[in-house]
Amino acid sequence: MSLQFIMGNSGSGKSHYLYETVVQEAAKNPNKNYLVIVPEQFTMQTQKDLCLAHPRGGIMNIDVLSFGRLAHRIFEEVGQDARTVLDDEGKSLILRKIAGACEKDLKVFRGNLKKQGYISEVKSVISEFTQYGVDFDLLDDFMEEIPFESYLYYKLDDIRTIYQSFEEYLSEKYITKEEMLDVLSDVVPHSDILKGSVVAMDGFTGFTPVQNRLIGELFSVCEKVMITVEMDGREDPYVYRDPYQLFAIGKQMVTSLVKIAKEKKTEIDDAVCFYERPVYRFRNNPEMAFLESEIFRYSGAKYKQDCEFISMHEVRSPGKEAEYVAANIRRLVRTKGYRYREIAVIAADMNVYADVLEKACASFDIPVFMDHKKSILLNSFVEYVRSLLGMIQENFTYESVFRYLRSGYSEFTEDEIDRMENYCLALGIKGYKKWQQAWARKSREADEPELEKLNHLRVKFVEKIDPLVFVARQRKKTVFDITLAVYEFIVGEQIQEKLERQQQYFAEQGELALAKEYEQIYRIVLELFDKFAELLGEEPISLKEYCELLDAGFEEAKVGVIPPGIDQVVIGDVERTRIKNIRALFFVGANDVLLPGNAGAGGLLSEKDREEFRKKQIALSPGPKEKLYIQKFYLYMSLTKPTEFLSLSWSKVSGDGKMMRPSYLIQEVRRLFPKLAVKDEENTALRECEITRKGGIKKVAEGICCRRLGVDDPWKELYTWFIKDGKNEKEISGILDAGFLRRTDTRLASEMAEKLYTSRNRVSVTRLEKFASCAYAHFLSYGLRLSDREEYGFEALDLGNIAHKSLEVFSKKADAQKLRWEEIPESLRDEMIDASVEESIIDYGNTVLFSSARNEYMITRIKRLIRTSVWALTKQIEKGDFVPSGYEMQFGSGKIDRIDICFDGDHVYVKVTDYKTGMKRFDITSLYHGLQMQLPVYLNAALEVEKRKYPDKTIVPAGIFYYRIQDPIVSEEETEEAVEKSILKELKQDGLINGEDAVLAHLERDLSGNSILFPIGRNKNGSLSKNSRALSEDMFQTVLSFAKQKEESVKERMYAGEVSVSPYEMGDATGCDYCPYKDICGFDPRLEGCSYRRLKQYSSEEAVKKMKETLTENEEKDQDVYQREEKGGEQ
Repeated sequence: MSLQFIMGNSGSGKSHYLYETVVQEAAKNPNKNYLVIVPEQFTMQTQKDLCLAHPRGGIMNIDVLSFGRLAHRIFEEVGQDARTVLDDEGKSLILRKIAGACEKDLKVFRGNLKKQGYISEVKSVISEFTQYGVDFDLLDDFMEEIPFESYLYYKLDDIRTIYQSFEEYLSEKYITKEEMLDVLSDVVPHSDILKGSVVAMDGFTGFTPVQNRLIGELFSVCEKVMITVEMDGREDPYVYRDPYQLFAIGKQMVTSLVKIAKEKKTEIDDAVCFYERPVYRFRNNPEMAFLESEIFRYSGAKYKQDCEFISMHEVRSPGKEAEYVAANIRRLVRTKGYRYREIAVIAADMNVYADVLEKACASFDIPVFMDHKKSILLNSFVEYVRSLLGMIQENFTYESVFRYLRSGYSEFTEDEIDRMENYCLALGIKGYKKWQQAWARKSREADEPELEKLNHLRVKFVEKIDPLVFVARQRKKTVFDITLAVYEFIVGEQIQEKLERQQQYFAEQGELALAKEYEQIYRIVLELFDKFAELLGEEPISLKEYCELLDAGFEEAKVGVIPPGIDQVVIGDVERTRIKNIRALFFVGANDVLLPGNAGAGGLLSEKDREEFRKKQIALSPGPKEKLYIQKFYLYMSLTKPTEFLSLSWSKVSGDGKMMRPSYLIQEVRRLFPKLAVKDEENTALRECEITRKGGIKKVAEGICCRRLGVDDPWKELYTWFIKDGKNEKEISGILDAGFLRRTDTRLASEMAEKLYTSRNRVSVTRLEKFASCAYAHFLSYGLRLSDREEYGFEALDLGNIAHKSLEVFSKKADAQKLRWEEIPESLRDEMIDASVEESIIDYGNTVLFSSARNEYMITRIKRLIRTSVWALTKQIEKGDFVPSGYEMQFGSGKIDRIDICFDGDHVYVKVTDYKTGMKRFDITSLYHGLQMQLPVYLNAALEVEKRKYPDKTIVPAGIFYYRIQDPIVSEEETEEAVEKSILKELKQDGLINGEDAVLAHLERDLSGNSILFPIGRNKNGSLSKNSRALSEDMFQTVLSFAKQKEESVKERMYAGEVSVSPYEMGDATGCDYCPYKDICGFDPRLEGCSYRRLKQYSSEEAVKKMKETLTENEEKDQDVYQREEKGGEQ
């Protein structure tokens, strides 16, 4: 019975010596058992190394095991402990259930246990207590010695409550991984496999108290126990002072095992030490030998020569860093004869680098093995299961139903799902009852035949889902009931066959890692269901709790992929990844936010809490502070793995654009190697870049994009090479076509335009303005009639339509009763408004207003809006001489909200008002450019109407106005009159006024100062203020004449077939700002031939002057045409 340590620095040959010794001894003693114990993830590599070390390539009496596998082997032999081993998923499930049951008894954890990740933290503490032998008695004794009212006491009290419930739940049925070693320690003396055997342990940096106890039992029965220890010759391995040294964990391991050996009266053989300098691995590489000897030692030594085998690189971002690594891996393979398996990549944080490294290596055709366990939460089958139950739990909301249907595993085609989704959006289908009832209401796209097809799809969906819904909605149901129902649903949908097809597809595409994942995922999910049934089967549960349990299980489950090939680059992290026999290492992510990263995260027990345990001589796992030193040890181990080449790199900017700095590791290496220069990879010339065909094509495309800045000679060489090579002619031609794409104007034939569009006499103002904004948007809207899909909801447009309709109905009710607005009593007015709003809503047909209490509130709001509007409009009428003449007057394809007239002798003054629920303001520049033609076009139409009514009178245009329908909030005032004045000021009409004195007098009698009703004001001398939006009679007439001519000219261009993609730009506004077609029209200012029409902004005087010039030019043109026709007639 003896213990022997094999000590040495990283790369000194400890493992090689151990394996050679075991192989030689095993060959000499074929009847003796040799057990090589290594960490779980290293077993396969160790078996391979031992087979290669054996002269006959076989290891018949040598077993390679982890502690867990050793326990299973011994339990099988001695027949001990038939309890089921509970893994992390099982523990999480039980803890989630226990948390719900005992949460009311908790003080600190109450309300937190259902937060994502919290159960994992509780599980970690319980596992830690089990591994370090902290049982209930020890915990109770400790709690008695700390203050009763302290936060730590309450926290430990909560942990104890959960811990005890957890142990009671497990009782005689289950055993955790941590408890297995305790049980194993008890049965070691009864094992024939272990009696007289030789045990070799390699790859461990330290042991927990439970593992130490097991090793102590092995001392009693094994012939010899050999353990490798990472140690520096300058250190005394038998003296452990504190955890804040580079080799502290090695010292702690040695001192604790020596103490146990003495207690067990086990002989301690002389240690085998490999302290030669340089270590064997770096016998031909002085740079790496110096790094191994001095890193994190702080001796003050510096490497004085130039560096050839260690390099440091600064890169723009993690994505660019991954590209740098992939390019240099390819260069090593191409120029130095490296095999991929001789290169490794270590990332400071795999969460940041896994995806970008995989993508970059794929672009350089580099085979990789990603050495990290992947969460299954993002797997499509897992998402399918979650969406299935989420849909039932959320009672078939629109989002939940189509999340499920679009998961990729439902029995519906994409077209069928699209059609159902469009119908559900248009009619607001949500809730299981709506899916069970026949769909009878039509929508814009769903006519009778389509409704019949949609109902067929609805029935198919309901029939499939109904058995599962029935179980999920039972008041009394257990975990087993729901699990069985979900399992039967999955089987009925033939999901296993679909997953097999996916796995085959990935295998055919060469995506071996994905193929392995989809090969395992069905089994992983079903094993989780088995655990549900076994651990929690008869527990009563709600569907919400079941979904939370399922998510907890999925969070714990991971897909571990065995390397699918031999010659691959291993990509992993600092702690988990086992790399051996490599020539080159790329360390990525050496940034201060990733190193130390979350190594300092404390979990539920803080550094201060752990200090309290240490004071009472109770050992726990390393705290945050110790972990930082342990991380340095792991960095030392990783950086000293390559025999030839080490690259360290970091990013300037994180993936989300935040600036980052190099980590402490870079400072340490630069201290050791003062002549080591940092290379900024952003400054790497194209000539120095490693380029594949795929990458070269990308470089050509980048050069074409930036050609206006000029292209350099290396780019020209690359482009010329591709042209001569000819193998990528199709790709290069495509790049050239795209790079030199020029948008050319197209036109419709005028005959086609006449067929596509409605009659010229029925062109609405909205159409005119749309055409002036962008002719192509007009073509898509009114020619091809493209529109957004119909949605069931109450939008601003609906509010505007109902408000318009309500004012129209109110006006007609007042006319029918021959009541002037200002004469209607307030009570009657409110009664008429309520009736008008309700009639308008029913006529409008949008049932969404009655679909929820929130939407029904909109009815009250609309009534309040109309009351305020009627009151304000009445006040405006009272102040002047104009009276309403018509409401919602139709002309062509337009509709004037209100026409007001005023009689004065043989003159009839006419003004039009348009109601708006938005914030639109009249802008004369927009009118000049055709972007805001509504009001002058309406006034021209109103003038025609009034001329027909009063042929013997002079019809005079008075003004054009927008009235905003709103219920403004105003500051508190002292009197009601002041409040009313403030409200009227907020509701002041906006527009343009004929500045003739008679018009102004009729518009607002006795006007002085600024009007609170209209956009005008008078100075003290009676003249109009400069802020007044009024024009002289001639100028006002010019505006109306221009509007008429602009309307005709726009129609001419429209029906001549103009459909150019030419949106306007005026100030900060463009025709693309609110255009529904901007994502499909192809307009891109970066393309040649694509540019905005830049429109100038003018003052009122400038705009009218431009209008007058345009009218004069057109008159002259018409005169010229007339004269030419006259001359032609004479001849």
